[in-house]
Amino acid sequence: MSDIVISCQNLTKYYGKSRGIENLNLEILKGEVFGFLGPNGAGKTTTIRTLLGLIHKTSGQASVFGLDSELNSVEIRKRVAYLPGELGEFEGKSVRRILKYLFGLYDSNVKWPRVKELASILRLPLDRKMNHLSKGNKQKVGVVLALAPDTELLILDEPTSGLDPLITMDVYKLLSEKQAESGCTILLSSHLLGEVEKVADRVGIIRGGSIAEVATLQQLKGLALKRVELLFDSHIDDTTLRTQLPTDIIEELTIEDSRAYLLVNRENLRKLLKSLSEVKFSNLDISSPDLEEIFLKYYSNDSTIYQEDKTPISEGL
Repeated sequence: MSDIVISCQNLTKYYGKSRGIENLNLEILKGEVFGFLGPNGAGKTTTIRTLLGLIHKTSGQASVFGLDSELNSVEIRKRVAYLPGELGEFEGKSVRRILKYLFGLYDSNVKWPRVKELASILRLPLDRKMNHLSKGNKQKVGVVLALAPDTELLILDEPTSGLDPLITMDVYKLLSEKQAESGCTILLSSHLLGEVEKVADRVGIIRGGSIAEVATLQQLKGLALKRVELLFDSHIDDTTLRTQLPTDIIEELTIEDSRAYLLVNRENLRKLLKSLSEVKFSNLDISSPDLEEIFLKYYSNDSTIYQEDKTPISEGL
């Protein structure tokens, strides 16, 4: 179907005896922002590199734009902007020189004013040498490389890694604007549920090297938990506290001396807070666990460790 941009059927990749992905099935539709969620090492990068023909699959099928990911990898990459998880080092060269060189490899012109605009928004110093940049500024170089060209498909492997919260907000705003203006398809991998929620239409959760669930954001909210920490003035008795709390809605409760840690679905948070009016605590803190913690709760039976190829790619576009 022409509406399917990315398709995988039973896609499998082994690194020797170590499993990267296995029997992974996935379809990403034209014009959607698809969040690819999973803990570090779950197989996100392996999937992406297999789709781009950067590594060879062990078995199964993968296609992009209806083209075989291995047989037509060069043609596919001409139509894709790719931000890898790690950029390579360009010793002794300025950011400006690197960007001009890499954009010069494109068949179509990348407008330099647009590059400068993105650099300004992201506060990226163009005249600094790449090897003198912080991890966050190096990541900004990758973001500019991905967002400046006009392409049909953006594949972004943890694009906000190393960025501070304000720049992260800018990146997601730029992504939303680009998708709205061009109608491009975006595959965005992350291990942070809260980040992907900002932009994704649908999400796919990878577990054990294969897709555990594909859902809309509304459906995914059932997986979203809140972590509640209670601080008491003295040691709290486990039995006493449990009688004061609505344990039927609490996913997990841990007590350590004068602290109690609770996990609750955010839809039940209001009910929990109401019940706490009967509990004498000195301080309360509510935060959102990252996806790894959610996985520990919902996928606690999966203890397998998966290995991925993390070799930096210098020319990741």
